[in-house]
Amino acid sequence: MNQNQNSARSPVAELPTVDWLDLANNKQKFMGDLRHALADCGFLVLTNAPGFDDEFQQHAFTQVRAFFDAPMEIKKTAHISNTPYFRGYTLPTPADRGHGQVIENFQYGFEQTPVCAHDDASQPIHKRLFRGPNTWPKTDSLPGFRPLIETLNNSYHQLTHALSELIVESLGVDPREFRKYFDFSEPDLAASLNHNFSLDVFSPEAQEQVRQAYDEFDSPNVGTHIDGPPFIALLINDRPGLQVVADEGQWVNAPVTCRTAPGDYPVSVIPGSVIVNTGGTLMHLSQGRYSATLHRVNTTLIPAGQTRVSMPYFLLPKMEGDLIPFAGPGVEHPVSSGYNAGRDRGANACVNRMGTFPQVTRRWWVDEFKALSEQQRKEVESETAAAFKLARERGLRRSTPKMG
Repeated sequence: MNQNQNSARSPVAELPTVDWLDLANNKQKFMGDLRHALADCGFLVLTNAPGFDDEFQQHAFTQVRAFFDAPMEIKKTAHISNTPYFRGYTLPTPADRGHGQVIENFQYGFEQTPVCAHDDASQPIHKRLFRGPNTWPKTDSLPGFRPLIETLNNSYHQLTHALSELIVESLGVDPREFRKYFDFSEPDLAASLNHNFSLDVFSPEAQEQVRQAYDEFDSPNVGTHIDGPPFIALLINDRPGLQVVADEGQWVNAPVTCRTAPGDYPVSVIPGSVIVNTGGTLMHLSQGRYSATLHRVNTTLIPAGQTRVSMPYFLLPKMEGDLIPFAGPGVEHPVSSGYNAGRDRGANACVNRMGTFPQVTRRWWVDEFKALSEQQRKEVESETAAAFKLARERGLRRSTPKMG
């Protein structure tokens, strides 16, 4: 082999890390690590994440687990169908529905006054659905829950804006371009507290079916997806389970960001970190230079007899107007992100919520969902196909020798 020819790069074995402290100590390294992580993987582990040290995360998981461990009659007082705003608690999904996950969750957003009545069609649907109050449990037994969520929301919000502007800068674009689509003082949000159960809750017969589903790379029954609406997604978690397609056909385990139970995990634990991934909005605005990456939660990785709590955070772009890709260097051959110009992005985001939480839709949004769901389905399929294509191209880049 020619001495100037580099050997092919090895497959990604773990998610790349980016150290927030490098931003002050060695910004050039920070920006280089950021570009590498988002261009070659689409996921990264942000270590020393501001506002998310281990002490805070320990407190956060304690409060959130206290809510999920509360009696069902208390959790139901915050049921998500109580209001049309998709805020509140959802019951565990059935273990016999043929899917690989059993999960309960709590949806929250910014505490906001509704713009108008939810069925006032004179206002765009996204203003009627996304702007409203949270639905809190009616109890005195969880005094720390709401203050924790409000602090968590504020910390995530600040980190999303700070990191996103650096990501825009890493593309060779003025960071102020990010602010055209994300107004710090007028945010739209889809944030969640997720409680995943281990394989124990399935029958012995179903456990084998779940294992087989996860053995398939593209099984339709394990929730493999990209995060379409946000620019980036942020997440902390206290048990294994999250897996990422780093190269085509290869699932890579994400680390745990906070250890809240003893025992050995089949993944690394990086206290005080936040997992970050590219959303569909960034994939489009960067013209595919940073692609959204397929990922899933693998139930079989959650330790037996335990459960997994994760806290994903999706800050959404302004929903009026089109998303115009960033101008900048390095876009000689732009690739398709699956995004079609002229789409009603507000309606798209709303239908995404409606399809995810049918118990709310059946009570408050039946007609709107019927009218909008088919178009949204096509758009999701288009973006997911684009993510698959970019994953394949990324895998080819990694396997092709580079000439020195």
